[in-house]
This record gives sequence, C-alpha cells and structure tokens, in this order.
Amino acid sequence: MKHHCLTPRVVTFAQSIYDEAAWEQLPILADMLEDDGCTVESILHHFRAETYHTRGCWALDQVLGKK
Repeated sequence: MKHHCLTPRVVTFAQSIYDEAAWEQLPILADMLEDDGCTVESILHHFRAETYHTRGCWALDQVLGKK
C-alpha cells in the first residue's frame, strides 16, 4: 500500500502493534490512517472489526509494506 497516509507516525505505530501483538490497538491505527487521509475502506473496516487478529494480518502487512 503506497499512499500519502502512511506517515512515519502511522508506520511507527503500526510496527509497534505488530512487534507487541497489540491487536487491540488496531482501531486506533484505523483512526490515525483516516485522520491522515486514508480512504481505503477495506483496511479501515478490517482494523475496526471485532475479529481475531494475528501476525500476518493482510491489512497490517500492507501498512508495513510486507509482502
């Protein structure tokens, strides 16, 4: 995901979620992305969904630039 909303602040926060397995912080990441202009509804919705998240989450991997 290459987008203007992937600011250093967002990427740093996303990496901390990934490193600490702090999946409960994903809705905050969605808010940060949206505040920075992200309009990718599939990612915003996924981060706000009350589902089980793990490493390898497709949306988090996109924010972090993982393949």
